[in-house]
Amino acid sequence: MNAWRFKAIAAAVAAAMAASLAVSGCATALPAGTPTAGAAAPVFRVGAHEAGVYVIRSERVGGAIPIEVLIDGQHLGATVARSYLYAVVAPGMHTVESRGDIRHAVEIELKPGTITYLSQVVELSYLSSPRTRLRAVPEAQGREWVMALKAAPAR
Repeated sequence: MNAWRFKAIAAAVAAAMAASLAVSGCATALPAGTPTAGAAAPVFRVGAHEAGVYVIRSERVGGAIPIEVLIDGQHLGATVARSYLYAVVAPGMHTVESRGDIRHAVEIELKPGTITYLSQVVELSYLSSPRTRLRAVPEAQGREWVMALKAAPAR
């Protein structure tokens, strides 16, 4: 191996190590009542004084187009085809918004100790921006989709 190639590899390894050290200390704590994305593995139970909500994008339509999801104006994440987002929030009335180029929001009451499942439908049409809709789905359907899909990539 020639010297310049060795130096290039060494520099790349050093940069990767520095980046991982810089990122490892960047976790932030969210205030109580703030939506929290999470669950690498599906969760189907919440505490008695919490409420859970899944936003599920079960279709393949517009697969590579990320659609942002907000709860009460706070960014939860962005779905891609065949993915889901999960949040634990305080029970009560909440606004869940799906932001493609055309936005859609629903007001839902999240009850203590329960999980609500919302289906995020993306519609593409010729010469138009993606449209998105949210609708509640029965628990059995929501669980089935969550088990078959993957968590949305971290953004």
